[in-house]
Amino acid sequence: MPHRINDIEIGLLLEAIYLKYHYDFREYAATSIKRRLNQACTFFECGSISALQDKVLHDSAVFTKLLSFLTVQVSEMFRDPHYFKAIRETVIPHLRTYPSLKIWVAGCSSGEELYSLAILMHEEDLLARTIFYATDINPDALNKARKGIFSLDRIKNFTENYQQACVKRSLSEYYNADSHAAQFDKALCKQVVFSDHSLVTDSVFAEMHLISCRKV
Repeated sequence: MPHRINDIEIGLLLEAIYLKYHYDFREYAATSIKRRLNQACTFFECGSISALQDKVLHDSAVFTKLLSFLTVQVSEMFRDPHYFKAIRETVIPHLRTYPSLKIWVAGCSSGEELYSLAILMHEEDLLARTIFYATDINPDALNKARKGIFSLDRIKNFTENYQQACVKRSLSEYYNADSHAAQFDKALCKQVVFSDHSLVTDSVFAEMHLISCRKV
């Protein structure tokens, strides 16, 4: 019976989130959602999902923070290097045939995929004619993506991935670092449109030449 009550509470919370904030998690994998909501209950010191629902409905800041639990935030630059190598070798030649380009990074999280693609387009002399659309349902993630700042302990992994992705330069050419973090060159995102967007409930922007949707 307690498990059944918990499932009912989760269903009510997800319905409430959809009605109030227009974010639709109702069809997400039940096991994953349950685990993440239980983690959120611990974080917000709520004794039940119903108590969490009360906070979420009456405090939008709580909902914004809850999004960090409900969405995937962990990624890395040039994740799956063979993917970027394939883009460089098979997709880029086709993209060169267009006078201007639109690339959509859907579910961009904190920007790792966006900066990877921007670097790739720069190295192929296509960045100046490319407009990126970087979208996510999490406002905090979008703010991180705009800043382009990553902790220094992640750069080694980023660099190793980059070196395997048909490297043309050194990744260090694209960022400035101090003892704690690395900030990527803002010129990489000069033509980026950042937007809050849900793949479930919102429409597409326009026709795109390339869509990257690997974190949803």
